Amino acid sequence: MKNKRMTMTEIANLVGVSQATVSRAINQPEKVKPEVREKIQHFIDKYKFIPNENAKTMRGVGSKILGLIVFSFSNYYYLDMIKYAEKLAREKGYSVLVMNSEKNANLELEHIKMMLARNVEGILIAPVDEKNLDFLESTNVPFVALNEEFPGHNYVTTSLVEGGEIACQHLIDQGHKNIGYIGGNYKKYSPKLDGVKGKLKEYNLNFKPEFFIKIDTITLSEEDIETVLTQKKLPCTAYIASNDEVACLFMKKANTVGYKIPEDIALVGFDNTIVSKLLNITSITQPTEEMIKAGIEIVLGNGNLKKTLQLSPGIEIRNSSLK
Repeated sequence: MKNKRMTMTEIANLVGVSQATVSRAINQPEKVKPEVREKIQHFIDKYKFIPNENAKTMRGVGSKILGLIVFSFSNYYYLDMIKYAEKLAREKGYSVLVMNSEKNANLELEHIKMMLARNVEGILIAPVDEKNLDFLESTNVPFVALNEEFPGHNYVTTSLVEGGEIACQHLIDQGHKNIGYIGGNYKKYSPKLDGVKGKLKEYNLNFKPEFFIKIDTITLSEEDIETVLTQKKLPCTAYIASNDEVACLFMKKANTVGYKIPEDIALVGFDNTIVSKLLNITSITQPTEEMIKAGIEIVLGNGNLKKTLQLSPGIEIRNSSLK
């Protein structure tokens, strides 16, 4: 049989003080005499007492929990988000409840409802569906969308258009004129690709439909890449991948069929995750820590006041794109 959990009242009785004094010793120790604090701490340590956070929430004290919902646990970029969210929230005395939407709008909504049931004090979300943001807007819980612009809602994002421009400019500076892109649906709006196209236009260069290599960025199917690489000679001497995982897969399959990087094809990734660092792939950097910090400040400030912030990316140049 499990041992009965010690209560704050029982700790108070052992010390000979009120429950309120024990509560102050835990939450506002400076308001309790040192000798009394010491006695209370003795019994807290002896019986491994843990304050009941749910009870505190019911009394109107905040849960000190923030929610974070991300696209995918398999993408290193979102793992970086989690790392910084936990670190920055902890510095402010908060813990973080993390959930994975798996790019599924219905699952994302269920996660939101679950977080609301846990009385989180704010939600940071890399959203799948804007309707879920509309639902959040109808609640009293402050939230902020991460890394995508959603007019009418709080959001903090990196300029992905600027990221595409920086990647393309680097490859143009290396002497490339036919620059391709590897990503999702060609017809769907892509700020990274728009940045690439815009930069090419500045130099009177064109982005042709055949320069685009389509890949399912969720499943990362090797067949998609292999089919393009083995069908015919690639029309481009350089490619920009929509993220580092896609760049890694492209590098792997290109080497398999005889293309050398960067001798035959220059390659630039996106997000500057551990993948690009380990494989020496040039990658667009995103200020992820700054983004999370700004998001936390928004939800812990007055999250009901609309705030938007767009940060600038950079580039980490490595061997994969150098001649």
